[in-house]
Amino acid sequence: MADEHVQPIGGSASGPESAHKGKRFAVAVIDLIIMPILLGIVAGLILLAAPEVVRNVLLILINIGWLIFRDLVFSPGRKMVGLKLVSLTGEKVTFLQAFIRNILIMIPFVLLIGYILETVMILVKGDRLADTWAKTRVVSA
Repeated sequence: MADEHVQPIGGSASGPESAHKGKRFAVAVIDLIIMPILLGIVAGLILLAAPEVVRNVLLILINIGWLIFRDLVFSPGRKMVGLKLVSLTGEKVTFLQAFIRNILIMIPFVLLIGYILETVMILVKGDRLADTWAKTRVVSA
């Protein structure tokens, strides 16, 4: 029997089930808050002697790299709660989809608003706004 929070991809009864909002929120906390903070601390300590402008640019690039990496290669949050990211066709996500999916949380000075907006969308709708743009969905693994 299907859970009321679970919807097939693209409305197909045979597609993977859409992830539950609570699991999506847990993944967001791990992958979009905890991991970037840890990466920022480690990279910040390594780059401590670098000029501030260089350090800031490198930290932004590390964050962008992390967001793409977690969608293309490995997401600790999704792994921990048994979810995976797929395109709406059920295939592996492309680099372009991963980039589009994270555009709101890549741009400095917009990322705080992006994080808030995406978190609210997960809690209200169950999917991130950028999932719609990238034609992706997080589903049960």
